Amino acid sequence: MGRKMKHFLISLLLSCSLAAAAAAAGIGSSSSDAAAIADLARYLAKPPSTWTTGADPCSSFKGITCSPSGRVTAIDLAGQNLTGTLSSSLSTLTALESLQLQDNALSGAVPPLRSPSLARLSLDGNAFTSLPAAGGDDLLRAAAPALRILTIDNLPLPPWPFPAAAVLACRSLQIFSASGTNLTGAFPAAALAANLTSLTTLRLSHNNLTGVIPASLGKIASLKNISLSYNHFQGPVPEFTAGVAAAADVTAGNGFCLDKPGPCDAQVSALLQVAEGFGYPYHLARSWTGNDACKDWEGVQCDMEDVEILGLTGYNLSGTISPAIASLKGLRVLNLANNSLTGEIPDALAELPKLSVVDVRNNRLTGQLPKFRASVDVSADGNSSPNLSNQHGSGEGNIDGGSPSSSGSAADASSKSSAGTILVSTVVVLVLWMLGN
Repeated sequence: MGRKMKHFLISLLLSCSLAAAAAAAGIGSSSSDAAAIADLARYLAKPPSTWTTGADPCSSFKGITCSPSGRVTAIDLAGQNLTGTLSSSLSTLTALESLQLQDNALSGAVPPLRSPSLARLSLDGNAFTSLPAAGGDDLLRAAAPALRILTIDNLPLPPWPFPAAAVLACRSLQIFSASGTNLTGAFPAAALAANLTSLTTLRLSHNNLTGVIPASLGKIASLKNISLSYNHFQGPVPEFTAGVAAAADVTAGNGFCLDKPGPCDAQVSALLQVAEGFGYPYHLARSWTGNDACKDWEGVQCDMEDVEILGLTGYNLSGTISPAIASLKGLRVLNLANNSLTGEIPDALAELPKLSVVDVRNNRLTGQLPKFRASVDVSADGNSSPNLSNQHGSGEGNIDGGSPSSSGSAADASSKSSAGTILVSTVVVLVLWMLGN
């Protein structure tokens, strides 16, 4: 992922920044706005015919709207078959309230936009290859955002994570549409439902988003339209109100456990909580689909219908080990070695009745080793905590809770010795009898 895309903090909401707004207040003017529009015209391969050199943008440029004081407040160039790139001078349009560039063929990078009053940003249907960063999450969280409409669908962007901090900072957002933009990783649906309570339209289809959709998303009172199809969502199908459900585009191309709302199998639910601890990694989301964890789930092996082995060695996992693993009562082997897991090993794992092998070597785990039964073989070398040591159990999960006793072994040896003595004595007697005859 490129540095420019790192958080998409697309100044994203390229305007959700009080600091940027304060800086802008001192530099914006009608003359600088006119210069910015003239600069934009030079960057377009073929600007609109009314954009003539030397003319006043506010009076004669099609698609430009200005305030009485001559500040540019709106640029509407949607569907004009425009090519070329965007000038960095757009950053100086600090009174901008609406920027509509959708359905053109513009390319290159989108410059930072620093207008605190920006309410609409439509970039969809272009060939932009990067969106700007805005200086960090804290800047966006401190803002009083005005953005209500953000559409960035169908842009050929490199893979990038969902811009959670930036989007959630825009509390007035009503329409958020980012289908086909190569979004990857966990989708913070619960946080979105809690923060964007005015949302009417949410479109995120045809991406690579992962995770379980919580019931709270369907309870956003203002929500009217939603599209989440063709991602890698798992778990229960989300339930929406009747008006939303009729037009919802959600189930196609995802990995929900059922075709309609309803609870998943208990083992499926437990493993999805395990995946949540890892941040819903993409490679597991592609495999852990449907309602049967014993049916071709990567890293999962079963004995009949019970999960008995969870083997995810070297899967490049991060995050934490979920205590939900303790719900897998048939688990015998847990192998999470050679990853980048943090946090502590949950104490609940020591309660698994059939567990015989735990391998968590070469992670970044801390804390103490849970009090596993003596029969459990634990490998914990190569972690951050010196308190995580190996435990050499039988690895067999014997009912008696331990390895065969030394007294038992001695008894076996004594029995074998006695049998040998009897055999030798018998042979000697037979030889003597034959010599006497």
